[in-house]
Amino acid sequence: MNSPLTFPGTRVPVSPVGLLTGIFSATSGITLAQVCEITGLEPGTIQNWIKRGYVSPPTARKYSKGQLARIILISILRETLVIEKVVKLLSYVNGDLLDTSDDIMDDSDIYRCLCHILIPEYGKDAVSMGNLFARIDQQLSDFKEPYPGAKDRLKAALQAMACAYESARFKKCAIELTDRIETESKE
Repeated sequence: MNSPLTFPGTRVPVSPVGLLTGIFSATSGITLAQVCEITGLEPGTIQNWIKRGYVSPPTARKYSKGQLARIILISILRETLVIEKVVKLLSYVNGDLLDTSDDIMDDSDIYRCLCHILIPEYGKDAVSMGNLFARIDQQLSDFKEPYPGAKDRLKAALQAMACAYESARFKKCAIELTDRIETESKE
């Protein structure tokens, strides 16, 4: 339970440099193997999401910052939501998942925003549920709507994403605790 804090949906330890900024500052794209290393997902899972239209196909076998963010967001949300609900949630914010022209906010910015909400300060644990929605309001305070009502849609989606993430975190903790209880009861 005291494992190092990682960026949500990844195996990468939290650092002062944002995950996507750090990765994509030296390259314009990453390979499927690198995506799998970062996320812990199997290649077949990511390829299935591409076939189903949840993620756009890589260009020249390289995944962009937005594609990696979409993959991480789906991975985070599917821990507590069925994939159909994940797709509806992402579509609620950005319409057609493969058409970026109708996006309220780019997936990489949504992920960055979610990291700021879930990891309020470098090296600290995730926020309590009591502060979660206030942190979302703070993150969106300067958001400029591309059309009326966009901020409300984005806020609702971020609330759902943050709750799903926290729910998965609590579920993992409950499993670890019950595993420990089972081990202790066998001794």
